[in-house]
Amino acid sequence: MRNYYIIRQLFFNLLLISISLNLLAGNKEDVKEYRKLEITIPMNDGTSLATDIYLPKIDSPLPVILVRTPYNKEMVKGAAEKFLKYNIAVVSQDCRGRYKSGGVFYPFVHEREDGLATLKWIRGQTWSNGKIGGWGGSYVGYTQWAISDSLDVLTPHLTGADIYGLLYPDSLFSLQTAFNWGLVISAKKVTEALQKGIPKSYSILPLSSADDSVSYDVKYINDWIEHEKYDNYWKTMDHRTFTSSPILSVAGWYDIFLKQQIMDFQSLAVKGHPDNRLVIGPWCHGSQGIKKEYGGLEKKGNQEDIIGNFLVNHLADPAHHIMTKPFADKKYNLFIMERDEYFGSDCWPPRESKSISYYIGNENYLSTKVCPESGKLQYTYFPEQPFLSAGGTGLGANVGPALQNSNINRKDQLIFATPVLKDPLTLLGDLSAVLYVSSDVECTDFFICVQDVFPNGDIINIQEGGARVHFPDHKIKKQEISVWSTGYELKQGHQLRVVITSSWFPRFNRSLNFCEPAFTATRIKPANQTVYFGTKTPSHLILPVLNDRK
Repeated sequence: MRNYYIIRQLFFNLLLISISLNLLAGNKEDVKEYRKLEITIPMNDGTSLATDIYLPKIDSPLPVILVRTPYNKEMVKGAAEKFLKYNIAVVSQDCRGRYKSGGVFYPFVHEREDGLATLKWIRGQTWSNGKIGGWGGSYVGYTQWAISDSLDVLTPHLTGADIYGLLYPDSLFSLQTAFNWGLVISAKKVTEALQKGIPKSYSILPLSSADDSVSYDVKYINDWIEHEKYDNYWKTMDHRTFTSSPILSVAGWYDIFLKQQIMDFQSLAVKGHPDNRLVIGPWCHGSQGIKKEYGGLEKKGNQEDIIGNFLVNHLADPAHHIMTKPFADKKYNLFIMERDEYFGSDCWPPRESKSISYYIGNENYLSTKVCPESGKLQYTYFPEQPFLSAGGTGLGANVGPALQNSNINRKDQLIFATPVLKDPLTLLGDLSAVLYVSSDVECTDFFICVQDVFPNGDIINIQEGGARVHFPDHKIKKQEISVWSTGYELKQGHQLRVVITSSWFPRFNRSLNFCEPAFTATRIKPANQTVYFGTKTPSHLILPVLNDRK
């Protein structure tokens, strides 16, 4: 029984990150009296969705917060009671096919149609004044994006509007995300999936049969694997559309949605509401690999507070203050890890960040100057023994900041490092790389891992990214690689460390080096990889170096 509760806590409180119940701060006393109604709302096809309605005991029409969740509508009670203090009604609904709602659950597909039908129903009720805001994180945040053109205020939290971008960032399949979430949410019991071994399923070939070994044939997981390219299947789940309503987007530097969440917010940059805010903090989508407080709430702030304040301000009380210290109260509120403070900016990336190239070379060379000697470095990548991801933008336990020392002696990598830093090196913005590479296979992967070496020898991940590279003629190819984004300060006495390898598994699905569709691929072969450096082939990392201190 004890193991059951540990598993339940891990996968529902940490892995899914569906909602937070400690939402609003304030001095108002808890609401003692309110009405709670449990009803069903019919959808356009006749399916009934179970819905809870929380109403303060006043007679006038009220603004409403809508929460649509696959994680049990009853979990919203604590947050609802806090919103009721501000005379805001709360509607909490089980998504189609989940808990008490009718229909069949197929993730992401029905959220727009069902969300719009629910909004129409709410606006037709006598207790509603027609003004509706969205609240929630992860999948619950996605349900906001699905109806973003019809909400009056949005607060998406650790989430994204484009599911293809979540599952195939940079066209690489997010294996850990897809299986950790998809197999658990499909399991009839939480322990069912775990006991049969989700981690073992990562390596099963073909990948389309992996779900069968853990639970049963899960159609949506197979569909995700089959549709490797952005097509009409994904288009129906892409809701990065224009909304003129105010939006507070709260993201994490180590979150699975980070890349998409920045793009979501950027899509509103020109015509978005003037109150729009993006906050990126030191957060991940699960439990941290190592304990890092980053100054605690005093420095990193309470994300639940600003979300609640934003909703109260735009729905009920315009005088209710939104952003207070430690937040910068700029359009972009960007936390710098290890410096442990927010940097405010009116644009992304910040104007104060300049792109600086760090070139690689022989004998671990990493410098802002091109290596004067030209040459090449080689390693062999074996798909049967992929380079193991540790922490980072994964989903579940031990993600975010994590020790990287366990991979230090692997042979399938190239390592580069600066001399010990004499001054702090602050990174704020998008990271990328340009590699000159070749391989003896027609397609394979290359990954870049950017890391911080502490004086005591600990190696902590800053950010990673990769790309699938095709070599139809086996010639040297210039390849650009996105390494996502960060806000991170390497302290004096530390070293900047860069690893080049060919897998980051199971965060991303491994390349088998045959260019075959992952849905059916079973053949594996090693790849002999070559990375070139020097004046003619200047492989380098591009870092956003922040110069805000004189």
